[in-house]
Amino acid sequence: MMTTEAAENVTKTFKFSFPTCTNEEVLFKLEVPVDIPYEGSSRELVQRVLKMFHIPVYLEDELNEKLAEFIAEETKNYHNERDEKLLNQLKNGELNIEGIIKGWEKNFKENVLEFAEQKGSSDEEVFATAYHKLVHSPALETILQVESSYAKTVMNMIQNRDKDIRKLTERQTQEMEDKIRLLNISTTEEEINALAGKHFEEQSVAAGHWESQLDALRHAQRAAHRAWLMTALDDYQLNENATPSNSPLCTFPPDLPGPIQPAPPRLEESFTIHLGSQLKQTHNIRLVAVDVLDLCSVNRGDSGTWNRAQPALGLYSNDLSAVVLLAEHEPSRSPLVALARQATEHHFDDVEIQLRDIAEKVKEPAEKRNLERVASDGRVRSARIKRSLQPGDVYLSRHSNLADAHLVYHLVIDDEQMKAGDITSRHPAILALRNILKSASCNDVTSIALPLLLRHDLTEDMTMSWCIRRAELVLKCVKGFMLEGSGGGGAELRTLTVALPSTTNQTLFSALADLLTNIFRLAGPVRQNKLE
Repeated sequence: MMTTEAAENVTKTFKFSFPTCTNEEVLFKLEVPVDIPYEGSSRELVQRVLKMFHIPVYLEDELNEKLAEFIAEETKNYHNERDEKLLNQLKNGELNIEGIIKGWEKNFKENVLEFAEQKGSSDEEVFATAYHKLVHSPALETILQVESSYAKTVMNMIQNRDKDIRKLTERQTQEMEDKIRLLNISTTEEEINALAGKHFEEQSVAAGHWESQLDALRHAQRAAHRAWLMTALDDYQLNENATPSNSPLCTFPPDLPGPIQPAPPRLEESFTIHLGSQLKQTHNIRLVAVDVLDLCSVNRGDSGTWNRAQPALGLYSNDLSAVVLLAEHEPSRSPLVALARQATEHHFDDVEIQLRDIAEKVKEPAEKRNLERVASDGRVRSARIKRSLQPGDVYLSRHSNLADAHLVYHLVIDDEQMKAGDITSRHPAILALRNILKSASCNDVTSIALPLLLRHDLTEDMTMSWCIRRAELVLKCVKGFMLEGSGGGGAELRTLTVALPSTTNQTLFSALADLLTNIFRLAGPVRQNKLE
């Protein structure tokens, strides 16, 4: 649309002549009016002309070619004449430029409204914005108190469930022992088998009943929490100095102050290091003897109080924290499930749903990958072919209710391989650490914790020399991966926590601390907190 007035079509005459069948010197002349630009099909027009004027069929191809050339040439001339006229009008100031712009704008809007996909902020995006604004306001303390009360309610129900199932198990055990003592006296094997079936059914019913109760509680808490937060946001926008009203805390009994549990002592040492020769980057490294699952605890700090301020402030930000958790081949068997379900997940899908969804989504590509491996290497064990995930694979889950992590990288390992001391820098688990650090850099993770020995516990076969060799390999590889990622953009990894099993003794811890100082260039120790 170059002008506000609609451009009119012009009519051109197409001329075609051909000899008659009886006398080649006599030409039959055909004249057909054609609108230019022609919006129809030239081949369809030829068929109409052939039928209307009884033209021989053998002339169809020639007529198609001539008509197509005519329409193309006349259309080109039409556009040239029209454009030349418009350019002259533009030079002479005869065009209404504002009208043309408004016409284009109107047509564009109408076209977008008619055909474009209608998109707006989803409920999840609106809730994320509201939560981020409220936790950076005076409402933070109230929000944490509400979440603490919700978590305590869930944990109380879990404790009641465990107590109920434990009593049921004890009763069934006693009942079975009594039956077995009377075997071949007044009891038959069939009666014992029937009793075992009855016990199994009772256990299933009890577990299903409690799981249904917990699911209902979590759904109710999630809905109530979201509704209250949106109401609290409206109150805060009206008066930024006011704390949220109508808090759900009124529905919970007040907590009685209990004795404060002292923080359990643990081996821990922190360092500040420099990476890079010219453009140096500063990082913090923590060496700590702690169970990695403790870093994934739901809601309790070392003192037994709610410890959620930092994770809440970091949620929906570019300052996320993550934990690397060694996992089995089946996501549903992760020990994280029982931990994360001790408190309601208010922001993301329940961890059980996330892991089930992951298992479903990776099944097809993983099986295809595994079959390709078998085709290239016939030595691959058939047992491994059936597994959907292989050592070195990593899957990710998101959390808002863990004390020290927003993200958990589940690193699939082969436990037998990890017990060996001869793994190299090309081992799938080591290469997976590289992918994890690269993913962390691309997804705003600034703090990450990983198991230094690629084991969660210490066993008798893990001697000091074995531990030092494994730690040296992991630290050197991680250093290289950090250097590699530092020049690729993304978030800067500020804190790296390398975790040792919680049963690590003082001698091994000191040896590994010395090893760390030899591998990394230190700027000086920041804090030291060792067991006496």
